[in-house]
Amino acid sequence: MFVSPSSGDDRSPGTKGAPVKTLQHAIDLAASGRDDSETPTRRVYACGGVFEEAITLPSGVDLWGSRRCDDGDDSSEEWPLGGPNASTVIAPPVGIPVRVLGGDDQHVIAGDDVTSVIVGVRAVAADASAPDHKSSIAMILSQGARAIVRDSVIVAGNGKDGEPGEDAAIKQATGGEFGNVGANACTADGETGALPVVTVCGDGIESTGGYGGDGGLESGGDGAPGKPEPAENPEGKGMGGTGAGDVRCMNGADGRPGPDSPRAAGAVGAGYLTVDGWIGVRGKDGQKGGVGQGGGGGGGSLSRGPMTACPANRPQRGAAGGSGGSGGCGGLGGHGGSYGGASIGVIALEGSSLALDATDVITGDGGHGGVGGTGQPGGYGQPGGQGGLGFANTPMWKACDGGWGGAGGRGGDAGGGLGGPSYGIAALSASVSFGSEVQIQYGRGGLGGLAGNAPVNDSLGRGEEGDAAAYRPFDSPDPEPPR
Repeated sequence: MFVSPSSGDDRSPGTKGAPVKTLQHAIDLAASGRDDSETPTRRVYACGGVFEEAITLPSGVDLWGSRRCDDGDDSSEEWPLGGPNASTVIAPPVGIPVRVLGGDDQHVIAGDDVTSVIVGVRAVAADASAPDHKSSIAMILSQGARAIVRDSVIVAGNGKDGEPGEDAAIKQATGGEFGNVGANACTADGETGALPVVTVCGDGIESTGGYGGDGGLESGGDGAPGKPEPAENPEGKGMGGTGAGDVRCMNGADGRPGPDSPRAAGAVGAGYLTVDGWIGVRGKDGQKGGVGQGGGGGGGSLSRGPMTACPANRPQRGAAGGSGGSGGCGGLGGHGGSYGGASIGVIALEGSSLALDATDVITGDGGHGGVGGTGQPGGYGQPGGQGGLGFANTPMWKACDGGWGGAGGRGGDAGGGLGGPSYGIAALSASVSFGSEVQIQYGRGGLGGLAGNAPVNDSLGRGEEGDAAAYRPFDSPDPEPPR
């Protein structure tokens, strides 16, 4: 099959005198024959020129480029080989310029020889033109594909920088609730302490202020501690205040603030090879900040003391304690920075076979990893409710106040994304051989992305720098590569 971008027509039969215009049409004809009665030719001759199309080549179909379309003997089997100025350039604006099929996805090719020979082409991948819109990859050999590449040039462009991770909300997380006020003395026969307030923070986690202590006759009840209670609490955070007896009651203690979440780790690893190219690793997402503990409930008071008591015509209980304020919710973590795009000349997947001879492979630079997102500030804790008052115009003691709820912890800043690699050849359990006059010129790996809120020189949480090598073997695929 003959193809010419300048004089061909895809309605033509693809003969030397009537070439087709597009490479893919010529390849399809070569793989299947012009009609049901014709045996597949299995070879495509392409003249010099630029083909702005990505092609898929079944194993067993050959592609001979750099033919001089307007030269030579018309009776010859082949168009003669042209010089550098007649090179066949395969340069689609997007996509993988050359993909060689194999295994279950190849077309049915007659015969035992299922190796494709690619000669005299210049495959050029545009910057960030792979399916992920980040990487630049010039050629992929699918699983089980076999190809020999001779007298050719394989060029990959630059990878694109990874996108920054999404910041968590700038607005603070949900704050706590004000504690409830305790009832005054001599207003009820059963002065129960103020009811608690609750802040619901999601994930089944709540911050609850402690009950206020009950008002009593001869003594007041103790306030309840705020929740969630710390596993270890040597400083008495969020403890309820003691009720009045021989001495006045005590206020509830302020709740413990939720812990800030630490900075998340940056992306590490080599990434993964797939049928669509290379997939990198995102930075770790920041974790949620801790929930603030509710304040302890204030202690209750009493009504009967030396020369004091509620009037005989009123309820006899002392003032009740105020409940603790609830704590603030923890802030959400930022999202990890995305990986930078790769620049790879050829990817050879499992069971494929690639032989290079008298061929140059040139790759660009990998993209930088994206910056991690920033965490959200935690919510404010709120004050506890006031304790109830003693009876007016008497020395009767008032009840005690609830403690403040603790502030929620700040969400963690996320890690930076992996820098994109630059590889001449990347192979996953494939056979790769290098003949004479093979030159591989590779670029630089991209820098790893910074963690959220990190200074330029701070390496904590930074993504790993992208790898760079002429040939990089990968050991095994990942069944579900992270995105």
